Amino acid sequence: MKRTVTGVLLVAGWMIAGTCVPAQAIDLYGFASYWDKGDVKGKGGLGIGVGTPLISEHLRLDGRVYFIGASSLSPGNELTMIPFDFGIQLHLMPNAELDPYGLAGISYIYADADRSDVDSSFGTYLGGGLEWSPVSFLRLFGECIYRFQELNGRYQGNTVDVSGLTANLGVKFIF
Repeated sequence: MKRTVTGVLLVAGWMIAGTCVPAQAIDLYGFASYWDKGDVKGKGGLGIGVGTPLISEHLRLDGRVYFIGASSLSPGNELTMIPFDFGIQLHLMPNAELDPYGLAGISYIYADADRSDVDSSFGTYLGGGLEWSPVSFLRLFGECIYRFQELNGRYQGNTVDVSGLTANLGVKFIF
C-alpha cells in the first residue's frame, strides 16, 4: 500500500511539473546600457544576462552583470562599479509580438575607487520594458530600471549615492 501511494504521488508530481515546464527554457542576452547615477557622472557600458521561466512564461528569473565605464568621484579619483542583478520579470503577453514587462530584484555592486575607501554594497531595483519578437528565436528589447543604492565608505565623510535611472537596449536569443 505504501509503495502504491508513493508511486502515485511521484507520478502526479512528475505530471504537474511536466505541465509547468515551458517549451522555451532559457534566454541569453546582451545589451548596451547607460546608467545615470546620483553623486557621480553617468556612464555607458555593456551587459550580459540570462533568464529562465519560473512556473510559466509570465514569470521569469533574471540574472545579469553590467560592465560600465569608471566614473569620476573627484579629479584623479575614479570609481569602478560592476553591478550584479538578480530578480524576476513579469511578462504580460509572453507569446505576443510585443510583450510589455515589469522587473524587480536585488543588486550587488562591486565598487573600487582609486583614492577613496568605497565599499561594495547591496541595493534594489525596479523597472519596466518592452520586447519585440521579429522571429521566434530572437527578441529585441528596451527597458528602464531605477536603482536604489548607496555605497558606504570614506569619500568626503559620506556615502556615495549611486541611485539613478539605467536604460538598456539589447537582443535576446531564445533557446
